[in-house]
Amino acid sequence: MITLKNVNKSYQVGGENVEVLKDISLTINSGSYTSIIGPSGSGKSTLLHVIGGLESIDSGEIWVEDKPVHQLKDFELAKLRLDNIGYVFQQFQLLSTATALENVMMPLLSMFSSQAIKKDAVEALKRVGLEHRMHHLPSKLSGGEQQRVAIARALMTKPSIILADEPTGNLDSETGVRIIELLEEVHQKDGVTVVMITHDQILAGRAHETIHIFDGRIKEKIS
Repeated sequence: MITLKNVNKSYQVGGENVEVLKDISLTINSGSYTSIIGPSGSGKSTLLHVIGGLESIDSGEIWVEDKPVHQLKDFELAKLRLDNIGYVFQQFQLLSTATALENVMMPLLSMFSSQAIKKDAVEALKRVGLEHRMHHLPSKLSGGEQQRVAIARALMTKPSIILADEPTGNLDSETGVRIIELLEEVHQKDGVTVVMITHDQILAGRAHETIHIFDGRIKEKIS
């Protein structure tokens, strides 16, 4: 479960304090599929980043899988992310000099040898339909293939939560739908909690619930 209580977040911009998240309170149930939608600059990505502990908050509480994210030290946040959270980004975030297989293995290479995790990485690529492209560099893959590699990488740690920040933003509509279908399959088969930011109302509507954010505040939650 993900719970936010009275969360506030601001940035210093040009010497001024700009409020990005304003008194956000919400609950995302375990095993749910939630979309977050809102205009550019509304705080969507910041909301996802603070849930995942990638950014700190000014005040409030964030609980992820019964862990107080707002109180955790850096090494504890790193462990929470490794144990529980997989990330999928709009820009794919693949290492350009590594093959698809090597990129998928990346999250676990700090703890295990490549030989120890290679089998799991191959299985993850098979799951997203890319076992035949495992030795290709990102530059030799299409945008949709790169995003599937990113999803396979997110699955490597067997997360209970996937945070997806505009996963279809750099893809054509047909490829974007296939990526959403893949996330839906992971959600349904593995019971993974999926929280996805999207600007696409149709894709957002496929989720169990949709959270509308505007000017840093939750305006509506539709189940």
